[in-house]
Order: sequence, then structure tokens, then C-alpha cells
Amino acid sequence: MPDTPRLRIALIGLGSIARKAYLPLLATHAEVTPVLCTRDAGTLAQLARQYRVRETHTTLEDAIRSRPDAAMVHSATESHAAIVAALLRADIPVFVDKPLTYSLAESEQLLDLAAQRRGILYLGFNRRFAPLIRELAAAANPVQIAWRKNRVDQPADPRVFIFDDFIHVIDSLRFLAPGPVTDLRVFSRVRAGKLENIQVQWTRNETLLLGGMNRISGVTEERIDYYTPGNTWTIDDLNAGVHYAPGEVRPRQFDNWAATLYKRGFVDLIADWLRAVRTGESDDAALEDIRETHRLCETVVERVSG
Repeated sequence: MPDTPRLRIALIGLGSIARKAYLPLLATHAEVTPVLCTRDAGTLAQLARQYRVRETHTTLEDAIRSRPDAAMVHSATESHAAIVAALLRADIPVFVDKPLTYSLAESEQLLDLAAQRRGILYLGFNRRFAPLIRELAAAANPVQIAWRKNRVDQPADPRVFIFDDFIHVIDSLRFLAPGPVTDLRVFSRVRAGKLENIQVQWTRNETLLLGGMNRISGVTEERIDYYTPGNTWTIDDLNAGVHYAPGEVRPRQFDNWAATLYKRGFVDLIADWLRAVRTGESDDAALEDIRETHRLCETVVERVSG
């Protein structure tokens, strides 16, 4: 059988997350030929040399004219709307770092455009693909799920706080317990216009969902507690945990050589994204799922600001 053609994937914007997660994976991926695009000529030259990338562009327009098989948008959130819209109108499949935009209304415009053009619009939630979280997703009938993600001395504008960071908690809880959100409660602490602490809870059928983020905490941490009848899982920082059952304690951990990007879900996220590009099929359910996560974030912002 002939080899599968490599996909030319344009990386638009080469900021921190692109350099830490996506470029190291794509530059060594057997199925991908990366194409780099950023207005910063110095960064472009340095990364092209470091990863031996031959094709580079300094404008979005040039990158689009080169007709990549797909594009990944890693630029600042404020730029997402214009860049994603241009790529969708050019019928180029698009991967976007979370959030899609900072407002539900603007995000819905992009989702509607993707649906109208039958284009692929894929949002990069790596926690959905973290192996220890996948294990929880396979455990049926959760009674309660609690997810907290805390940081040290990082209060922020409520909208930025929630859409840039707390969206991870909201989307992850929705992934583990999909379905309508009922009985939503929001507890927040705002000082001098900066959101310091947010705690939310809601129910999905008989499952209680609890999510929290304290950004004036004494420690940076991420902890998941997952309960089903007769079972409890605790996961710390996506890389270790314990499964408790009556009379049993089972550590959940990785081999010492397991890569951080694998443990945090990026490896399997990229695999699923490439699958979506190769199938070329627009997924209405996936678009609606993105919409629901952003809708819940918008509701939380309104509760904090109201």
C-alpha cells in the first residue's frame, strides 16, 4: 500500500502554548509537515531553524494562499475571531486553542459560519484526552465529580479568568458528565475588579458537579475527585492518582519515561485532530458541544458580574 500523504499543517501564531506543546509534537510527527506563520520575523527564523521547518509565512494571507491541508490557531484570544473566520471562508479545517473567543456571541458567529460552510472547527481541550481522565470517563454512573484548579497570585478580569482558564474546569466536568446543566450555583470573590476565587456547582440527572479555581491560593495544583457507587478516584495534576474500592487501593501512575505531553493529553489530542482533518467531515455534534461549553462560561461570567 502507498504511504499516506503527509498533511501540511499551518501553525498560526507561535506563542507559549505553540512552543511548549504543539510544535514539538508536530515537528516530529510522521504524518505532518509543519508550516510556520507569525509576524515576528525573529521568532519565525529561530523556530524554523530549531525544528528544521522549510516553509514559513509572516502574514495570514500568505499562509492561506499556500493552501495548507489544515491550520492551527495559537495566537492571542483577541485575534481568534478574525483569523478563524478567514480560514473557514477559505475552506481550511481549523484547530483553535481554547477559548474560541471571549464572548458567546462572537463564538456563536464562528460556529454558525463553520456549520454553514460544512467546515471543520476543532477546539483543543487537552484534558479530554489525558489518559487518567479517559479512565474516569469510562467509569459509568458518577455520583459526584469535583475538579479544582488553583494558582498563586493570579487574580484577573472575570471574563478573562473564566474564558482563558476556568473553561478547562467547566469543559472537563461537562465531558465527564455530558448533558443539560441544572441547578447551577456560582460563588465568587471579586476585589478591585479582579476575580480571585470562583466555585460553581450544578447537577446532571443524579450527578453533582463541583468546580473551583482559587487564583490567590498558596499552591498551584489541579485535583479531581470522582465517585461512583463503591469507587473513588483521586487524580493529581493529571499525572498520578489512586483508585479506591472496598478493600483495595490501586495507584494510577505512569512509567517513569512517559512524556509530559502524553500524560497531559496532547499526544492523543493531536491524533484525534489529524483524524478529523483526514476524514474531512464536519461534525455538528462537536460544534454544539463547543457552543455549550462557551454558553456555560458566559452564564458564569454574567453571574459573577451581575
